[in-house]
Amino acid sequence: MATTHAAPITPLTAAQKRIAAHLVCGLTNSEIAGEEHLAQDTVSSHIRVMRQNLHCPPRASRALLAHALLSHQQVPPPPPEQDRAFETDEDDKRLVRAIAEHSSPADIARAAGIPAGELRNRTDGLVRRAGADNAAHLIGLAHAQGLLGGEGTAAAAQAPTEPVGAMR
Repeated sequence: MATTHAAPITPLTAAQKRIAAHLVCGLTNSEIAGEEHLAQDTVSSHIRVMRQNLHCPPRASRALLAHALLSHQQVPPPPPEQDRAFETDEDDKRLVRAIAEHSSPADIARAAGIPAGELRNRTDGLVRRAGADNAAHLIGLAHAQGLLGGEGTAAAAQAPTEPVGAMR
C-alpha cells in the first residue's frame, strides 16, 4: 500500500522528529531508546503516532514509514555511509521503490517484478551494496541520492540536527 493520501498530514513534534531521524538512519527501537534515554515502549508509542500522523497503515514496515517521513520532509535523509553514491540499475530502482511503497513481501516482490523467493536475497544484497544497515536505512539513503524523488539532502530544513547514533 502506497503512502500517498489525500488528507493533510499532522506534522511531527520535536521529540518525534528526533526519533524519526534515528529511524531513517536504520536504528532499531531498542537502539533509539538508548540514544534518546527513553523507554522502548515510549519509542514504540512515538512510532505508532508517526504512522497515524502520516496516514501509514498501522502495520506499515519501517521502510514504508521512512519513505513517508522523508517524502513529507519531516526529517532529512541520513548522510551516506561512504563518500560515494551506491550504483543502481533499473531493477535496483524498481526494488527500492517497491520497498518504499509496500510492506508485505508478496507486494514488494510483485511491484519489483521479481520472484517472491528471491526477494530476501535481492534486498539483502542491495542493502549491503548501499552501505545500509537495513531496509529503512536503504530508503533513507535512496532519498539522499534522489532515487525516490525530491531534492535529497535539502529536505526537512526545520528538522533537528543529526542524532548522535545516526553515524554508525
